[in-house]
Amino acid sequence: MAIWTSRYSNKELTENKEKYYCVGISIGTPRFPLGYTIETQCYSLAPKGYMLKMDLEPFKEAYYRKLEGIGADNIVNMVMRFEKAAADQGKELVLLCYEDVRIPEDWCHRTVFAQWYCEQTGEIIQELPDPNPPKAKKPAGQGRKADSKQSAAQKESKCENDGFQQMSLFGMAGMTI
Repeated sequence: MAIWTSRYSNKELTENKEKYYCVGISIGTPRFPLGYTIETQCYSLAPKGYMLKMDLEPFKEAYYRKLEGIGADNIVNMVMRFEKAAADQGKELVLLCYEDVRIPEDWCHRTVFAQWYCEQTGEIIQELPDPNPPKAKKPAGQGRKADSKQSAAQKESKCENDGFQQMSLFGMAGMTI
């Protein structure tokens, strides 16, 4: 079974809702209607509120500290429990939050989590393909991601995956690594 990351508004989740076991890993839950069910909300994997205005590198350091405080074994066990619950229903696990990481300047804690998880386990968590076109870029100075000194497209995962296509880890949509 696969583990994916995605945004709440990915239409793939609605169009194939019987295929995915959705777990929110954001601070809050969507206020907009979803065409699928969020099975549970995992606040342990959500960033702390103060982290939301950080640029990528300081965010990554703070978020890694948060994850390390919980403990790699605890997090891996948590993800494995979610994955087992998904598999028991014949579904694939999807970890959800809000950002559209297909926009090169945008990034999200879920992609940072996917990188951390890969570093801990060697398992690559890919971004679930999204059939919708990405929304237009945010104007400069609008939000933490637009202010990042280094674009997400310049970030590379330390985990490589020969022969697989990385769908959106750190904005590298469609690149074969």
